[in-house]
Amino acid sequence: MESFAGKFLVAAPPLLDPNFVRSVVLLIRHDKDGAFGLVINKPMPVTVSAALGDAIESAKSVEAPVYTGGPCQGPVFVLHVDPTVGGDEPLGGVYVTTDREAIEQLLGDAAEPLKLFASYSGWGAGQLENELNEGSWTVLDAAADEVFSVDAHLWPRLRTRVNLSKYVDTNRIPDDPTVN
Repeated sequence: MESFAGKFLVAAPPLLDPNFVRSVVLLIRHDKDGAFGLVINKPMPVTVSAALGDAIESAKSVEAPVYTGGPCQGPVFVLHVDPTVGGDEPLGGVYVTTDREAIEQLLGDAAEPLKLFASYSGWGAGQLENELNEGSWTVLDAAADEVFSVDAHLWPRLRTRVNLSKYVDTNRIPDDPTVN
């Protein structure tokens, strides 16, 4: 079985599950037992300071949004790039941690880039493979700059890459089509 850990799952336009409409998921783990990842393009209308400021002193000054990582409740997840803090490394130079001390250090150091997630996405054994076979998702290579992007147009940009990459080098497509 091919593992897609460290890759993006890009929701197909017909995927109407409200948890995943127009979602981009960074897969953290994917093996025969299932998969788990974080929706990276769904900020919530709450800041890290508002969500964690009472529980973690170092969070009080962080005005970045908290992200909805998916429909599954669990610990707080943080994606970051600090190798000294570490954690699992699903993508080269991108780490994920749930360790409270690590999260406190990252928030206290005002580490950038960083994304904090209140939930996650999970699939049981074979479930993601079934969704891929149904056409609900497209798997794309991930890049750290896209993982930490706050671009509201990340999903349509990645869908464009999916649709045009068969015909055109997508790195040559300008953001502004009028300069084409």
